[in-house]
Parts: sequence; C-alpha cells; structure tokens
Amino acid sequence: MKKLFLILVVALAACGRPATGPATINGHVENPASEEVSISYVKEFVTNTQEEVVATLDENNRFTASLPMEDSRLVNVRTQGRSISLYLEPGAEVDVRFDVDDTSRVPDIEGDLAAENRLLAGYNADVASKYARMTVLSRAAEMDPDDFRAYVEEINEEKLGYLESDQNFDALNEDFLSMMKSSIHFETLTHLLEYPMAMAHFRELETAPDMPDGYYDFLESSVNFSDDYTKLASYVGFLNVYQNYMMQKNEPEEGYGDRDYYQVLFEQSYEAFTGETRDIALAGAVVSMIRFGDFQLAGEHYEQFMDLATTDKYRDIVDAEYQQVLALSPGQPAPDFTLTDIDGEEVSLSDFRGQVVYLDFWASWCGPCMQQVPYARELKKRMEDHDDLVFLYISVDTDEDAWRSKVAEENIQGVHLNVPGFSHEVPEEYNLRGVPTFFLIGRDGQIVDNRPPRPSHDNIDEVLLAALEE
Repeated sequence: MKKLFLILVVALAACGRPATGPATINGHVENPASEEVSISYVKEFVTNTQEEVVATLDENNRFTASLPMEDSRLVNVRTQGRSISLYLEPGAEVDVRFDVDDTSRVPDIEGDLAAENRLLAGYNADVASKYARMTVLSRAAEMDPDDFRAYVEEINEEKLGYLESDQNFDALNEDFLSMMKSSIHFETLTHLLEYPMAMAHFRELETAPDMPDGYYDFLESSVNFSDDYTKLASYVGFLNVYQNYMMQKNEPEEGYGDRDYYQVLFEQSYEAFTGETRDIALAGAVVSMIRFGDFQLAGEHYEQFMDLATTDKYRDIVDAEYQQVLALSPGQPAPDFTLTDIDGEEVSLSDFRGQVVYLDFWASWCGPCMQQVPYARELKKRMEDHDDLVFLYISVDTDEDAWRSKVAEENIQGVHLNVPGFSHEVPEEYNLRGVPTFFLIGRDGQIVDNRPPRPSHDNIDEVLLAALEE
C-alpha cells in the first residue's frame, strides 16, 4: 500500500492548470432511441448537485453542447440506451461518435484530449466494468482479510498497469493521469475499509467482525486527506466511509446515548479534517441533520458551520438547504397544490381547511413505505371516529398502473394522489428527498410537524390526537 501512496504523490505534484471557459462536445449518435442527450457532472458532493446541459439531436443525429466548467472533470454523456464518460477541461473541444445499439463498440473520439478519452473509454470497457463496487465486495463472502486485501491490491495493480501500458502514456495530460491514479487509489482504500461490513452482509452475520491486528494499518500509511482531491467522487466516497468507520471506532462501550448521530459526526469530523475536506465533512453532517435529524439541533449546528466554513461555496450549499427546510418548519403554511385523485376528481390541499391532514409521500416500489402500510391500516381504524382527520397519500410512482394496483391490492384507505417522480413541483415544494416522508398539517393549513412519527411509531396516536385538539 505504500507504493500506492508514493505513486499518488508523484502524480499530484505534476498537476497543471487547465484553461478557462466552457468545454464543448460535438457528438454524433448512431441508432438513437431518443432525441435528447444529457451532459452532466456532479458540481458538489454534499447534496450531489449536478451541472447539466441537455442537447437535442438534429436531422443527422448530431449535437453540440457547451458545458460550464471551472476545472477539469469526468463528465457523463447520456442518451436513452447508452452512457459514456469523458474527461473534459475548461476550453476543451471534444468530438465523439458512439452507437446506442452496439455498447461493446468503444466510442470514436477526436479533437482536444482525444488520447486521454480513448484511454478512458478503453479503461472503462476493459477494466472498470469488471470491478464494480458490489462485484468486489461480494468476494468478502469467501475471502478472509488477508486474501481480500491481496485481491484488491491485485485489482489496483491491474488498473494502474492498464494506464501505464497505453502507447501514449508518456504524452498524456498530467491532470488526467493524476485524476485517474487518485481515483484508483481511493477506490482501493474504500474497498478495504468496507470489507468488514461486506463480510457481515454476505455471510449474514449480525455485526461486522473484528479485523486482525494490523488490518487497518493502511489508514496510517496510505491515506492523505488533501483538498487536492475534493473534486473526485472516489475521494468523497472514501471520506464518507471513513467517517462511518471513525464513528464506530470511537463509540464508547455505553454508546452515544441520547446524543444525535449527526451531532457526534459533526464534532468528530471537525477534529479529524482540515480545509475544504473538513468543509465537505461538516456540511454533509449538517445537511443530514437538517434533512433527517432534530431540526432545532440542526439550527444550532447550522450557525456553527456558518462560522467555521472556510469558503462561501459550502456556506451557500448549507444555507440553501437550511432555508428550504425552514420554510417547511412548524408554524409555516403548507404549500398548497391541486392534483387529480385516483378517481379522476380534482383535489386541493386547501379543500381540507378546518381538518387535520396526515400527509404521506410514498411509492409502490419503496420497501420502507410498504412496511408502514399495515400499521397505517390499523391507525386509520383506530381513528375512524375522527372525521376531521384526513389521511392524504401522494405517490411518486412514475408507473401509474403500479400505483393504482398497489392501492387496491393493499386496501390503503385515504385520499390518493399521484405525481410522476421527485422532479414534479409538489415534491419539490415539499423538499422531498426520499420516501416515505410525512407531514402533519393543522386545521389552519399550517404545518404542525414536518417530521411526525410514522404509523408504526408508539406515540403516533398521541401526536394526531393533540393536533386534533388544537
């Protein structure tokens, strides 16, 4: 593992600065299944916000797209039936041709960075495709720690060897090589750190087993938390896995008690990291707290973060998230909407003014949502004497037939509405990040609780009855 670290340092030391300005892709799509082509990359990893441009094919199945870029990135070019990766820098112009029907055919690439992108295309097809994350981790079912470590180190050497065997290796863009080698490095470290949990999963153990002495030595010899890597998905992914490892390692025997998980994560991340890496780690903890934790506690850590952050970039990310949730906090008006119900009738939230609304965002494909259905059925029965309590369901199923079938099959009682996915304006207005998500709305149309208990919770009756008495 020391060899990996030395290679990484040499590569990073050679990084140069790309030009400025947007990058341009000129494309030709053979056998397209759609007229649209999306070009995107993750702009920041705290909320996984993407920079995206959508281009339309002309009569010759060609497109041109200009993508705003501040630094070099691996970007995703996607159309229905095919997705490819390209390495781009600000100011670069790349020509690409690919066949939607023949995914085994490597794209034809010309223009700026052609040699780099040909290598990338070959690498993804010949090497990376063999070693998807779950493919590697599934070997934990049959390998002991030493064997697994040897296995991932062999993968690491194969990946590096593929790069170095390219006939244009010595002339390749140094920033590209640094990005590729760094990504390979952090993929390797992530596999090693995830191994104990993978072993527990694939061997159906209740808890992750203890590793032999010396297993985690790679964290001392091969990990360099540096802001040079913050644009790499593999680095941020490793950072997240390392934070979980750190939480488990530092957990006292009596546990963390009543302390909020994200609060502890915030505190430990502050001690463990510096610079932009710390900003990412702290921002992630605060955003998770805002979305899923105690909102009052989230407000306190929001204030701390705004003082601690080293750049406005992460302040703006956390502030935007906080303001969205603040607008949906108790005492704020619930965003009104009008949708068509399962019987084809128009229904507005304001129709229920004077009643209490228990709002449930769900989906037929969502396992945790379906786990709540029996409890919701019993809850509805217990509350049947309260005509002024409305059970309002909004499904985000894109398959309307699946939604209708599941409502009938499970005999889900209430008012049923459907929107096609999370990008619809209603989920967006309610800042929906996942399902199931619940809201409790009072008689006056204001939010009583933006995180009420689920139907399975012990005190759900108490919470609903309190809202009915107001």
